[in-house]
Amino acid sequence: MSAGFLQRDLGDLLKSWRIRAGFSSRDAAAEELGTTKEIVGSYEAGKLQYMEPMMVGGLLRKYEAPEYVIAEAEAKAKQIRQGSSNTWRDNGPMWFERLTQLEPLATSIDIFEDSYVTGLLQTRAYSRASMEAEGLLTLKKIEVALNVRSERREAIIESARPTKIRVIQSRYSLDVFQGSDFCEEQLAQLHADNKRPNVEIYVLPARGFHPSMVGPYTILGFEGGANRDVVYHEGPLGGMYEADKKWAERVRGLFSDTLALSERLT
Repeated sequence: MSAGFLQRDLGDLLKSWRIRAGFSSRDAAAEELGTTKEIVGSYEAGKLQYMEPMMVGGLLRKYEAPEYVIAEAEAKAKQIRQGSSNTWRDNGPMWFERLTQLEPLATSIDIFEDSYVTGLLQTRAYSRASMEAEGLLTLKKIEVALNVRSERREAIIESARPTKIRVIQSRYSLDVFQGSDFCEEQLAQLHADNKRPNVEIYVLPARGFHPSMVGPYTILGFEGGANRDVVYHEGPLGGMYEADKKWAERVRGLFSDTLALSERLT
């Protein structure tokens, strides 16, 4: 088996976290880690046929990546060793999402959500109820997913370097859980998050047609001219990632037009 998509994806992930940790060169990282620039480079280049899960995890821990990112990367490295890197979507862990690896690297996140409270702002009770209603996960996997979601929130919203977040929630997404046992707690958390200096929550009133009727999407923004925006869009056939500049600009336009119709949560 030759090196493929998974290896390149892991290599990009390791490079991004190295730079985020303040090591502008492989030499600087190698000196701090007690290894060689050749070893660091072999992993970042994404050309190794096999990547050791422990090595991948060790590097990311040194770079202070969140534990859920490390767990997903180790699972990816394990998949490389155990099967075809071209079938990881079928054989990998159900809760594996590339979005969760990109989120903590972003400097800004813009989200439109029309059906649910967006994941980063959900209480544990809300998350559990929505997962149980979908009926797609076992109780054990729900617990795993809940823990991952809590770690995502801590790493992105509650960290020492919180990400700038703007969220547009449709009025329907807030009305649908009215009267539930977790309603008061969830609304209280939304209002508390809205007071954070890095979080802005807006509500799109029910006015019929609007620019973001394409469905929920997330726009991830990154520092530096080399890093383009990445758009994650959820459709009937699953999640789709798009880094094309024109597409990202179009979706940013949809977000801006939708924001103009929305009101800040009060």
